Parts: sequence; structure tokens; C-alpha cells
Amino acid sequence: MLSFVVVLVVLARNAQGFSQFSISPSPISQRPRCGVASPALRAMNNSDNNIRFPRTTRRNVFGTGVAFCGMLTSLLGSAASMSANASSGASPSGSSLSKQTAIAYRTIKLPVSEFGVTVPVSVWYPVVADSSKPLPPDVKYDYKISLRRIGQLLAKWEFIPEFVSKDFSLTPSASASSSTTRVVDGKNIPIPGTTNAKAGTNVVFLAHGYLGSRSDLGYIAEDLASQGFVCVAAEYPESLEASYPKLDGLDRVAINKRLVPYVKDELVPQPILSYSAIGHSLGCGTVLQMGDDSWSRVLMGSGRAPASPSERNKPTSNGDAVYKNPVVGGRLLFISSVNDGPVNSWGGGITIPDGYTVLQESKLQENGGAAVAQTKNLDRVALVFNGEKAPTHISYLSENVNDAMLEFLSPLLPLTKALDIPVLDFDKYADSRDSVATGRVLKPLISSFLAGASDVSTNSKS
Repeated sequence: MLSFVVVLVVLARNAQGFSQFSISPSPISQRPRCGVASPALRAMNNSDNNIRFPRTTRRNVFGTGVAFCGMLTSLLGSAASMSANASSGASPSGSSLSKQTAIAYRTIKLPVSEFGVTVPVSVWYPVVADSSKPLPPDVKYDYKISLRRIGQLLAKWEFIPEFVSKDFSLTPSASASSSTTRVVDGKNIPIPGTTNAKAGTNVVFLAHGYLGSRSDLGYIAEDLASQGFVCVAAEYPESLEASYPKLDGLDRVAINKRLVPYVKDELVPQPILSYSAIGHSLGCGTVLQMGDDSWSRVLMGSGRAPASPSERNKPTSNGDAVYKNPVVGGRLLFISSVNDGPVNSWGGGITIPDGYTVLQESKLQENGGAAVAQTKNLDRVALVFNGEKAPTHISYLSENVNDAMLEFLSPLLPLTKALDIPVLDFDKYADSRDSVATGRVLKPLISSFLAGASDVSTNSKS
């Protein structure tokens, strides 16, 4: 271990620097402001995500390497117990479908031949009830945290070795929280072509954020799959799982050009009744670039709600044109929070153009069913969480994912704070632990909104 530490310290002397990050809350505006877009929307036109890191002194980098090595030793020493904690709560196998709702899950490998890589893609879908057959075994989500990839993306560090990573086995949220819903191995279960008495498939794509994973929105995918949707989540190059190398030109657009036709032509039964896409943070920009005006979209963790095409040439009070804001057609559900650090510090706050039905959080809590049900028939809907206890940037993610990140990465928080390295609200979530509470609001809201899309057949372009 001593020689390993010496090597890391020497390599640390060549590190290139760190980022500066501050949080400056801004008020919500009901009119569009033509300032700096949120991180997710800025990233649409920049594969490097517009994050730049100024150089620091060699002395500071040397000290950082020493501190990092100490924390690295702590991480490696405690790794064995983390996996056991993350994988608890399994359900028994062998029950009949007449007693439980089953969701099938499997991982496929999407070939992106021009880059010589295969991209992991998670798929969730309903299981057609057959009381004569037992359910397959419960499934766990394979999840990995690569400290090397985190260092590369957040601090431009290249000295962290590949093996500094941790594999987890995560219990699906539905399996852990419900005695009547299970997520089972879908390896030998076909995707049904008829659900809820409708012949056809409703497809939902999920796009994770910067340093996210395909398991981030798993709890939403599970909920939608239990209602008949087929949910698909690819691992994009900015994932902390680092299942394939970072390559020039291999970006989200290149992956989606392969993914959408593959899902349409090879994965799901025809006809496809609807396409929808859900994005978190950087994933918001991803889903805005997918599909056409027949798609429904959900944006979470972004600061600027896109304008509709009808607003493109409408002047604003300050003389600017609305088309300077992101413009997208189709149905759209925009979800943001005043306690989202990256939205406020990078994106200049929250802006909502005209044309949105703005839901009140208090009304959702008082009369959630009626308030949520109305979204099924609306084209543009916005919800902004308010107050000191509003969700953080990563409160939108599955609790099992956040718990794994907290267990493995919490020892690094003192170092990141000392160097002003952005942690995407990881530190605030360590105190709030509000994934489940946030999910109680998001799941019925999203499923109701997307139910409106599933009622209309479409021949959308991919």
C-alpha cells in the first residue's frame, strides 16, 4: 500500500485543477429570462458540458494527492460492508402472479459499431398475469461507482487508477417497499404486445444526468412498468458507472441514434402507441433532442421550462424574442425546485414561459388525486417545489442509488468542500434523505401525465 500511495502522490503533482462552485438562490420568474440556461440545457450544444476548471498551484495539488490517498485507503477498507447494506431487502421467489404484481427487468447490450463499444441499457416492462406459472426469481440492479470517472468529469483528474471502484447489488425500490409488487428477472420473459386491454406498446425513455446511472430513475420506471409502459434507460458517457471508455464523438446523440430505432424495430412489439422521455439534469437536454412533436417529455432538475413553438416569434416586454429560450413541441411536464443548487448557481434560477399550467405543491398535498388527474389532459404543466425543505438536485433519484453513493463517497466530502469541487447537492442530500418523500409526489404526477400520451396512437418519427 505504501508504494501505491507514493505513486498516487507523484501522479497527483500533474493534476490540472479544480472547479469553483457557489450557490446563489434566485427567485422564480413566470416570464422567460434570456440569460444563461440551466446545466442540462447548456449541455445540449456542448459535449464537454461547459464545465471548466481553472488551474491550481502544484503545492495544492500535491496536498490534494496526499489527502486523497488517505481517503482512498478508507474507502477500500470499508468496501466489503457497503455491498451488503445496499443489497438488503430481497423478496422471496416462486410466488404466483395471482397474488403479486410482477415487473420484468433485464439489461441488454446496445452495439454502437462505429465506436466499437456496447452500451448497457436497462429495460422494465409489465408481466402478463398467468396464475398457472410461478414467477421467476427476484432481480437486483447491478450498479457501479467509478471513482476514476468521477475524478475525470468533476476535477479533470487522470491519476486515479481504474480499479478504484465499487460494485453494488441494489434491491429495486418496488421490491423493497411493497409486499405485492416484485421486480423479477426478465431474461426469459417476452415484452407483451398488449397491456391494459390495448394492443400496442407505450415506450418511455429515461435519461440520467451528469455522473448519473441508468438506475437513477428506476423507481419511476418500476411504477410506469406496473401500469403497462415499457421503460428504457441507456448508460450515457457521463455516467459514474464507466462501463465503456470515453471516446471522442461518442455522445448521447450518437447513442440515441442507435437506441431509438433498436427499441422500435427490434425490442418492443408493434404497434407503438406512444413515445415519451423523462430526463434528469443533463438528461433534460437529452430528451429535448429526442423524437418529434408527438412525443411527451418530463424534465426534472432543470431551471428553464422550454417555450412552445407558438411562442417562437412572440416579443417579450424587454424586446427579446422567446425563440432565444429553448423551444420544443409536444406535451411537456416541467419539474423544478428552489432548493436545487445547480439550477440556481449555474442556470440563474427558474423560469416558466406563458402557456404552462402551474401546479401548487400545497394543492397536491391537500388534494393530490384530483390535482394530478387533470394533468392527463394538459399539454404544458409545471411544478416547482418551494420552501426550505424542497428537494435538492439528487432528491429526484432512487433512494437505493443515493444510499450507495452516500456510503461510498461520503468520506470524500471534506476534500471536495475544501477544494470547491461541485458535488451536485450531494452534501445537502446527506442531511435531507428525501428521495422517498419526493417520489411520493413525482410517481403519480408523472404516470398521470404520461397516461394522456398513451391514449393516442402515433406514428412518430425516430
